[in-house]
Amino acid sequence: MLRRPEKEQLVQELIGELQNASLVLFSDFRGLTVAQMTKLRRALREKFGDGAKFAVVKNTLVKMALKDAGYDMNVDENTFFGPTAILYVNEGDPVEAIKVYYDFVKENKGTPVCKGLYLERKFFTGDKVEELSKLPSKEQLIAMVLGGIQSPIRGLVNSLSGVLRKVLYALNAIKEKNEQ
Repeated sequence: MLRRPEKEQLVQELIGELQNASLVLFSDFRGLTVAQMTKLRRALREKFGDGAKFAVVKNTLVKMALKDAGYDMNVDENTFFGPTAILYVNEGDPVEAIKVYYDFVKENKGTPVCKGLYLERKFFTGDKVEELSKLPSKEQLIAMVLGGIQSPIRGLVNSLSGVLRKVLYALNAIKEKNEQ
């Protein structure tokens, strides 16, 4: 059992972690074995190193830390009911972490259950995890935007080069005609 000073220290550590987090996911971990939780943590560590953590924390401490970290607390109260583990990502693509979590849930036949999550400080209910896991990664989004920006420029360059090519052909034709 943690004493008050230890709880205060834990809340301060959580505040520091959550202020920079791009994803905070709340999960009901009932039904998971220690081996399964270790497997999920290992998958997150392989993908993110120390940039993502999955930890069991008391609901009251999480709520205090979220409030002090500046998160909107007008969310479904069921999010903070019962045993809760939180997954938070400080480094890396948060959508990739959602994909890792969702794949783990599918592999374990619906366990654990997501209670809700903050993605870039916007709250989503737990039933949105599947939809969010299908989002393209950050790198894919950047590539799509760059492709959209490059497409009109590439078209303009091709059009201009076509006009210049036609002028060049006309000049060569005139030159050949004058040489004869």
